[in-house]
Amino acid sequence: MEKDKTDILSTLNDEQRKAVEFSGRHLLVLAGAGTGKTRTIIARAAHLIGQGVSPRRILILSFTRKSAREIVERIKSNFGTSRAEGLVGQTFHSWCMNLIKANPTIFPFGDYSLLDEDDQESCFKLLCGKKLRTPDGKTVSPSNLVDVYSYAINAQCSLSEAMRVKLYDNASADLPEVASGIENSRPTFADIIKKYISYKNEHNYIDYDDLLNIVAKGLTTNPEARDFVSKRYDHILVDEMQDTNPLQYKLLKAFAHNCHLFCVGDDAQSIYGFRGADFKSIHGFTSVIPDSQVCKLTLNYRSTQPILDLSNWLLAQSPLNYDKQLRAVRASGKKPQIIHWENEWQEANDITDKILDSVVDRGMNYADNMVLSRSVWGLRKVEASCIDKKIPYTVYGGTGLMQSKHVRDVASPMRIVANFHDELAWMRYLQLWRGIGEITASRIIAKVIEEPNLDECLEKLSGLDLQKEIPATLVSISHMQTMPSSAIATALNNMETRLEELYKDEWEWRKRDFDVLKDVALDTGSISEFVSEYVLDPKLEVTLKDASASTDHVILTTIHSAKGLESAICYITNVSTFSFPTTRAILNGEDAIEEERRCLYVAMTRAKDELYLYRDIHSIHVDDDTAEHYFLNNVPEALVETVIPPGAATFSPENYNGNPIAKDLLDDFDFN
Repeated sequence: MEKDKTDILSTLNDEQRKAVEFSGRHLLVLAGAGTGKTRTIIARAAHLIGQGVSPRRILILSFTRKSAREIVERIKSNFGTSRAEGLVGQTFHSWCMNLIKANPTIFPFGDYSLLDEDDQESCFKLLCGKKLRTPDGKTVSPSNLVDVYSYAINAQCSLSEAMRVKLYDNASADLPEVASGIENSRPTFADIIKKYISYKNEHNYIDYDDLLNIVAKGLTTNPEARDFVSKRYDHILVDEMQDTNPLQYKLLKAFAHNCHLFCVGDDAQSIYGFRGADFKSIHGFTSVIPDSQVCKLTLNYRSTQPILDLSNWLLAQSPLNYDKQLRAVRASGKKPQIIHWENEWQEANDITDKILDSVVDRGMNYADNMVLSRSVWGLRKVEASCIDKKIPYTVYGGTGLMQSKHVRDVASPMRIVANFHDELAWMRYLQLWRGIGEITASRIIAKVIEEPNLDECLEKLSGLDLQKEIPATLVSISHMQTMPSSAIATALNNMETRLEELYKDEWEWRKRDFDVLKDVALDTGSISEFVSEYVLDPKLEVTLKDASASTDHVILTTIHSAKGLESAICYITNVSTFSFPTTRAILNGEDAIEEERRCLYVAMTRAKDELYLYRDIHSIHVDDDTAEHYFLNNVPEALVETVIPPGAATFSPENYNGNPIAKDLLDDFDFN
């Protein structure tokens, strides 16, 4: 039996209900951590449908496919599948990609091929070589050029500004060496970027930044495009509004005259400035979007009040007006602990001891524990200690599954089958095999892609003097157009011997990823869909956690990958002086410092019951200059318990019990 909307509304608190039943034009919902923003979006969609709005007239935009899909599924589960039929949840990129494909007369880009970040690097490498030296002596790689170009597009800023942010670590433009470096190098960068754009046009390529830019430009300059698209929707619901960059914001503003915007976000969780995200999209919402209002969600369902008290205090020290005081539904709980260590091995050992205690002595699960760090490298010593103590774990963050070299290798033949004119995919696939370098690969490509269709292309390839596995793999996959998961299995079976040679000692742990990849592919109906939706999406993060949610393991995660996650017990590593904020952030000014503060806030608010912050023992007493910026200087005693563990670490670089995996991890570090 399908539920009535009143059943859903009855589960809301007063703040949530006020937002859901909003009858004005546009609304920004400032939803603090753990205040039920997803529930509010779901209830808003259900409310609109209950008011007679067709589900097809509602668009839900989120930043990950997983999140968008979950929102739609939960609406259907709570409200009834038939009554929610036609409701769409998409990412900004997939939405724009579908618009371009569905409306070739309005967005005339024809049969294009998508470039991912790796492909972009290959293009820039082709245009300027492996490295470029600027007039001021700075060495620039193709990946640096991709960063500059992408940031300029997404932040809607000048080339000079993008160069300042990406090449000069966001240093002040007033510094003479920065100003002169940018001025002298800008003509060279401009020339290369012009060549890159021309190269894309010549080969019918577009990149993921182009997807948004094409639609945004169409909506702002072409009345026909704006009228056609905006008339399809009455309501647009946006999740994680604080993560929008100026280009995405430009897209939303184009709909403000024709649609109702319902945007949910938290300015205190804006931590993607390096991608162009701008938390000012929230602070300036009412001034940019006419006829808009703001409401707040402050009742937290996740954490205990002592955890929120520390988190609230952290924001209150900011010169920015976050105006955020979260209140816990569950008021009681333990004070957060600040634990001091003499070295990183002592820190790692104490964390893993506490994890074992929670499982062995307290009857909890490994999955009730989450370790958070600034970077994936900051997790390595904890990872090594987990291995030594036989604690099951998974790493969340760092290089995404789809960005891993071995995954991209196996995906390359599917890219060819999806579009046999994709020269970059051909180049990657062919050079995997022995005896084929860049020149030989180029000659093969020139011979085969001139054919009129895929079958004739593969027939010609089979007639060349090549290893039989090269054409055989592609032929087999071409017969599995609607079975992407089976195609992955076939590619792996045919290529495994060669891949094992390429990755040698790493193969045993790398090949585990392919089970995840096959599970991901099951959600798509064709190889073309799999390639477009997953392989070429640079923002996708898929880990073992997603595919093995039933497995009981500790989560080791970067803070940036922890958004949306929560755990009963959280451990935050190295919350020390010159880490929060970093020296670089201090040098780069208030905006950089405040993003660091928001990073720590996100980490703290992942904890439900217990929070442990680890810092260098030397952070207890800091000099005046450092104390001015250090976030945890002079934390009120009433908010935390300070702990200095006795004794030295029981786990050290020399004590890995002969575990080769642990030794490999340790060898990555300079311990001097």
